[in-house]
Amino acid sequence: MADPRLVLASAPGGSAFMEELFEVVADAVRSAGGRAETHLGPLPEDDDDTVFVVVPHEYLVVLPEAQRPRPDQLRRTIAFCVEHPGTRTFDTSASLLPQFGGAMDINADSTGELVRRGHDVRRFQLGYTPLWDQWGGDPDSVRDIDVTYLGTAEHRRSALLARAARDLDGLDVRLLTPPHEPMVKPRPDFLMNRAKHAHLARSRVLLNLHRESSKALEWVRVLEAACNGCVVVTEPSRDLAPFTAGRHLVVARETVVGAATAALLRDGELERSIRTEAYRYVREELDMGPSARQLLELAADLAERHPAPARSDRPVRPAPAVARPAETPLAVDTPSWDPRFRGEASLGADPGPDRRLAARLTVERTEAARRTEDVVCTPAALPLAPSAPERVPDLDVLIVRRAGDPGVTALVDDLARGTAVPSRVLVCQDGTAEPAGPKPYDLLHHPLARGAGYAYNRLLAESRADLLLVLDAGMRCSPHLVARLLAAVRGGADLAHCPVADPAAGLVGALPPESRRLARLPYLGSGYLVRRTVLERIGGWPDDPWLEGLEHHGVWREVAARDERTALVQQILLSRVVPDPPARPVDLDPQRAWAATNAKR
Repeated sequence: MADPRLVLASAPGGSAFMEELFEVVADAVRSAGGRAETHLGPLPEDDDDTVFVVVPHEYLVVLPEAQRPRPDQLRRTIAFCVEHPGTRTFDTSASLLPQFGGAMDINADSTGELVRRGHDVRRFQLGYTPLWDQWGGDPDSVRDIDVTYLGTAEHRRSALLARAARDLDGLDVRLLTPPHEPMVKPRPDFLMNRAKHAHLARSRVLLNLHRESSKALEWVRVLEAACNGCVVVTEPSRDLAPFTAGRHLVVARETVVGAATAALLRDGELERSIRTEAYRYVREELDMGPSARQLLELAADLAERHPAPARSDRPVRPAPAVARPAETPLAVDTPSWDPRFRGEASLGADPGPDRRLAARLTVERTEAARRTEDVVCTPAALPLAPSAPERVPDLDVLIVRRAGDPGVTALVDDLARGTAVPSRVLVCQDGTAEPAGPKPYDLLHHPLARGAGYAYNRLLAESRADLLLVLDAGMRCSPHLVARLLAAVRGGADLAHCPVADPAAGLVGALPPESRRLARLPYLGSGYLVRRTVLERIGGWPDDPWLEGLEHHGVWREVAARDERTALVQQILLSRVVPDPPARPVDLDPQRAWAATNAKR
């Protein structure tokens, strides 16, 4: 029989990445002389010369059960596998393979593992495609981004990026770390199609890190970079072939990938050599034609062995819906490592002493306000470091230090040594002892703790600046922090923030504000530059004692709800000296605290 017609189908609500990949595969099949088309939605009605191709771990999971393929269609369907061993999605794919007529896999390691498990799987070798190439090999093209990272948020990756932050600090870095969920449209942290490839064509280096326990090379990401002249620096991988380390990419231990990247960028000759050779090799020697023809051969075999049933024998099903939803419910799943927001199961039957302690906070705050007065001390303005090219007269820094926080002297010194220096630093010692000696900041002292929200509002009242940089005492900052957040605000944003390196969590605050996500999880905290007018519109920080620890979350929820203009500066410019402080109401009684923050909406 003649070559069958291939229909490469994606699920509405699934990742747009799979659609992009199928466009490339379909183009390769057509270039090899076959017939191929992409499709979004449930499988269309078929005939004897139609064979389907789907990504199993996504198509059979995301598509509603009533719209999933019939068993006879699955026997005429090729599972196109893209996940690596060591990830949950790989195990999902492996469990689904017995339902399919055949399977191909884009990775050498996963092909081998699936064969070891008893599955008949063939390798589809990805390679060069003009659909990815936005560079064209021009050696004189401008590359104004030093380092790009494209990878979903995950604890291991976050920890490695946090470790690399110091080595990359003086470079122009873009860390795009979207959540691990189906991406259905472009976001500030997720680029698609031509926009992604144009970004890679502007980037000198792509930093590549593995997800979960996988040790395999992320081949699609690496090939997209090579097609656009972006040099890859990756941690060790067990399936580099046919690439050669030092010739087509750079391999460095995961603990020193940041240092290796910085060293490569100082060696312009090596960078240019790898860029040129990787592009030449992919374009001239990695041809997808043989894999495309193998896919056609497998499809022809399935079409011959499993003819389509007569239309009269097929069950009637509703017309398929092909619209891609704006977002997916998977997008707001609470990370499994954060136990505070799992619903009533997180609470015991007995409220216990911790909840009673939390309930006393309101009384204690009231007593503190009645019995004590604020102590205000105003010394000279923050000194200007000799190396600082700019003093920002309309920018103040607000810092609250609570019990258990480290001192603020090191943080204030960081600010004074920045490439742009704020006018004033205002610090509130909220229930903490003030160290003796001269201080290069304005001081507000609460002898008894009033709460962080109350403290920030008092600092706001003391400031007259139009721009406020909001920090916590347990932070250290890059010398570029003020300048880069300020550039984002001057570029039109009302609030700018950046990822924060945390010694326990890796990266926090690395996602843009989204109302749907903020309604489920307090993932954004301090470390933002905001216009005073925004704080005045939202009424400042919440100071309800039950919201202690959620005061920044309250600001972010209001900012997202009002569609204020925000910017995520995609570089780690802040780090925490210690993890988040202990024993807050949100930790002691999460359901009541969460109910309180929802009530504010």
